[in-house]
Amino acid sequence: MLNELQRSFTTPHSFRALEREVEMAEALIERDGTAFPDACFEEGYIAALRFVLNRQGSNVREEFEGLMDELKNKGEAS
Repeated sequence: MLNELQRSFTTPHSFRALEREVEMAEALIERDGTAFPDACFEEGYIAALRFVLNRQGSNVREEFEGLMDELKNKGEAS
């Protein structure tokens, strides 16, 4: 019998959805350096694992959508 920590798991997120999370995070880094200046590496790591395990939503998506709205509004103001 496998120990709980050795057991395989299935994530509800598709491979493409996880790739998209990475793309959104990279876009935030490219634009601002970081969207989470008060968080340490370990907190981001924990948040990512919790997302993959479906224990919390995406921290990156909300920030990315805010960035896209900001860029859209700048484009409309020009």
